Amino acid sequence: MVAHKYSVQLYGYILNNNEVFIFLECEKLSKFMQIVNSSFIRKRNNYNVKNSNKKPDLENYSQNNSQNSREIRRYEVTQVFADDIDPILAYIAKNSGVVFKKTVNKELSLDKKIEIEKFRKRNIMKIEAIDTKKHSELMYHKDAVPNSPFSEIVAGEAGQCEHNFSIVFTNDVVPKLIVMLGKNENLIINENYNGYIPANVQNYPFFLVDIEGKGVLCIDTQAEQLQGEGIKLFENEKPTEFMENLIKAMQNYNIEQQKTKIAMQEIKKSGILVNKELSVNINGKKHTLIKGFSVVSKKKLNELDDATLADFVRRGYMELIYTHLRSLSNLENLASRIVQNESK
Repeated sequence: MVAHKYSVQLYGYILNNNEVFIFLECEKLSKFMQIVNSSFIRKRNNYNVKNSNKKPDLENYSQNNSQNSREIRRYEVTQVFADDIDPILAYIAKNSGVVFKKTVNKELSLDKKIEIEKFRKRNIMKIEAIDTKKHSELMYHKDAVPNSPFSEIVAGEAGQCEHNFSIVFTNDVVPKLIVMLGKNENLIINENYNGYIPANVQNYPFFLVDIEGKGVLCIDTQAEQLQGEGIKLFENEKPTEFMENLIKAMQNYNIEQQKTKIAMQEIKKSGILVNKELSVNINGKKHTLIKGFSVVSKKKLNELDDATLADFVRRGYMELIYTHLRSLSNLENLASRIVQNESK
């Protein structure tokens, strides 16, 4: 009854030795969990009262104690902002769970897709810190480009990206600068593409993760690029020339990321970003292709005071803004590719 009232959809569950993971979607999550919590506590208290007057069964003590150790002591709710449940279903299946929902919703905003990508990195990719001994036999070879509909970029590469991609801002508290590659998949970078490829795409399956203020080089050990023959990462437990160059490139990229983050904070604070969506008219009807991103409003930009404009010019932000605005001319081409792909 409660599940029906709050439109609960159960996607699946995973049973571990001492844990149960239930994946669901519902309206008014906090209220629903409050009711579930009250019910859970009531039943647990009733169970304790019911069994408090029973004499201990010494003969079956070890068996009962083992069963008690498997009782649910508490539960934790984690909210995942992901309408497209594909990665979560994959995670359930991968961990020998039971999946109930088969169909998924593809009409997602860009910020939701980014949340899905974060979920995928946390739970599906096998990301490990590089270890000279553990990964001594790994080899790298270039393979297919990760099939993501977007890629984060740094401000320093915006000029190279503007010719082929639409550069936009995410709707985060501190926006990220990204290029859009498609709706649900990459439709631009393929075997025939000969333009600039964003560094974030080129760097995969290597990641620089901030741990306690230090950049730690990590890898997705399940990536196709690390399977089979290729360039060795280590020789005699020492980085090869390829690895040394990669580490330097990743360190430089990390510095550029920090600079970009500061630029994004200042641009967001100035109030010149507005929500945007990519849509087309087909047979007189509006079809939204991508939503949930921001662009610079020319009107708001022109209304900035002289001091802010001068500061933006001095810090190089105006160059980035104009590069972003010029890149929006690629939206029409992107929309055409999406429509063509969906009509196949």
